[in-house]
Amino acid sequence: MKLKKLAAINSGYISRTRIEPDETGSLFLFQAKDVDTENLGYDTGSLIRFSPALSAKDWLLKKGDILFMARGANNYSILINKLPGDTVAAASFFIIRVPDGPARANYLCWYLNQGAVEEYLKRYSGRGVHMPVVRRKVLEEIDIPIPSPAVQKTVVETARLVEKEQRLYAMLAEKRKEWIMECCLKAARKDQKKG
Repeated sequence: MKLKKLAAINSGYISRTRIEPDETGSLFLFQAKDVDTENLGYDTGSLIRFSPALSAKDWLLKKGDILFMARGANNYSILINKLPGDTVAAASFFIIRVPDGPARANYLCWYLNQGAVEEYLKRYSGRGVHMPVVRRKVLEEIDIPIPSPAVQKTVVETARLVEKEQRLYAMLAEKRKEWIMECCLKAARKDQKKG
């Protein structure tokens, strides 16, 4: 099923001027720099406050929204699960809002980060230019398989466990390396004392 039939898609906040941080600002701004692209997470503590003039077209972010990075060579999606207050997304994002229906937001977010979508975007987006941009029409036309809610839940949970396992393996490998290097140092020191 096409993404446009599963969700509403809107552009992030577009400012005609440079956005100036304002500690007493009425809104938070979610920017690309706030995303941990390796783990597809984010830190609300780094969001800046500012005082924009919103239009009726601007969307305040809601829990369950998906942010899709539309600019650059690295397109990714993240699921919004916490916000510090009223927040808008920067113009580099599309906001994907999933109503009650056949697709769960966390499943859609997972699928949008898969290789099949990456290949589709390479084929149909503005690649080979200085700053590649995914157009809304291209995003809307992504074809997404929609299994039953139970299977969607299982897929998302399995993916979460695999990511956790990968992080644990990386931590274990680092600890193992530290231990081996420490053993090597001890052996070198012990041998030096003998000589």
